[in-house]
Amino acid sequence: MCFSATASFTLAAVLVPAGIYTVLEVRRTNPAWLAFGIFPLVFGVQQILEGILWLGLVGGNETAVCLSSRGFLFFSHFFWLAWVPFAVWTVEADATRRRLAGLMAIAGFFSGLSVFLPAALIEDWLRVEVIQRSLEYKTILIYEGFIDRSILRAVYAVIVIGSLLLSSHRLIQVFGVLVMASLVLTYAFYAYAFISVWCFFAAVLSVYLAVILRREVSDLHARARG
Repeated sequence: MCFSATASFTLAAVLVPAGIYTVLEVRRTNPAWLAFGIFPLVFGVQQILEGILWLGLVGGNETAVCLSSRGFLFFSHFFWLAWVPFAVWTVEADATRRRLAGLMAIAGFFSGLSVFLPAALIEDWLRVEVIQRSLEYKTILIYEGFIDRSILRAVYAVIVIGSLLLSSHRLIQVFGVLVMASLVLTYAFYAYAFISVWCFFAAVLSVYLAVILRREVSDLHARARG
């Protein structure tokens, strides 16, 4: 598969309008789901950043590369780690599951911050390379040499996917299964550029949330009329 600025901007062109519409509809009819409603919009912004990164790499624009790569890293390594379990927490009714989701959100926040903040502030701690027509984000970690990166990837997966599967809502569980399947597919075929490719697939899957949340809004209207 060939990833490029065109692929990123094309996906963003779908996600941003769909995301704005979803946010407005969810906010108007069922604000409890707003944390999930912003998924497509945020993924769209993330894809715009990666599109700008592609253009910066091709054109040799170091400023664009620096800013867009750190913007992408903010979402991929920090935001989603905290936001996904937080979103689960906002709609979970079961007290035990809600407590676990809250703990995952806290763990995701500090785990993501420990990776993102040094890479954002220290110039040489983040490099981006094009490998087989995909982007690889190479970071230096504050615990480099003490904790194996495979363990960190496992922690990431447990927090993000585990919190989705933990939910008592079938909608969220199905989304979690899809995200898990995309992770396995990405690791099997695109391990050399794992974060970039997995985020691309997850962004595509966020369309599922937009469609399902729109259906939930329609059901609410139907029940209100009934």
